[in-house]
Amino acid sequence: MSSHPSRRGLLGAAAALALAGPRAAFGFGAPTRVDVAELQLARGTLSRPNAWSRLLLETVQTTSVECTPRAVQLEPDDPELFAHPFAVLVGDGEFPSLGAAAREQLVRYLSYGGFLFVDDTSGVPDSPFDKSVRALIQDCFPTRPLTVLSAEHSVYRSFFLLREPVGRVALHRRLEGISLGSMHPLIYSQDDVSGALDRREDGLDLHACVPGGEIQRREAVKLAINLIMYALTSNYKHDQAHVRQLMQEGRLE
Repeated sequence: MSSHPSRRGLLGAAAALALAGPRAAFGFGAPTRVDVAELQLARGTLSRPNAWSRLLLETVQTTSVECTPRAVQLEPDDPELFAHPFAVLVGDGEFPSLGAAAREQLVRYLSYGGFLFVDDTSGVPDSPFDKSVRALIQDCFPTRPLTVLSAEHSVYRSFFLLREPVGRVALHRRLEGISLGSMHPLIYSQDDVSGALDRREDGLDLHACVPGGEIQRREAVKLAINLIMYALTSNYKHDQAHVRQLMQEGRLE
């Protein structure tokens, strides 16, 4: 068995630190079922709980991962974020810069094992949301710019073998990410993956997938399942004692 800490282990330890004090510390608690945390900002972001419920149900039916098919809405500086290993930032417009406390927590969350999927739903190049995303990443990780993930990246084979990433649209057909060591704890799509997943309350799809229709939608669902599997099964290649020391000192890389 590997001596390296898992994402769940590191994030659980970080949760205990973040929630220590008057509130009871917890990690993945009730059990270790996976849900989705939607990061909500004052403007520019969207909530698509039905998309994530669908994804989690598809994940349960397809894999051995236990999920609770729900999305919880959190602000980036809410310490409860550490209780959720899979977070999303979804939007179609410009959003405000994060304050120092929110930036620090987001960096800590990603450094200790959390995963953030960023999804531009606008379906157009150089959108206001895209500009805000790039500014956010520059603020949080000034030495770790977004880079295009290679076709050999493990997210494309973490469960399904995928040839290219698509969403509601297939305009960019690529994923970008930031690296921490050998990992990419933040992955970004500009093709509205959540739009391909989103449903009405009666279960009917909300949005048409263009240009590929239902075949494209199924590929987007596969990509989303791969993102869940990548987030939950990848390990940081840090020395365990080093990670514990960083958490004890409250420092980041």
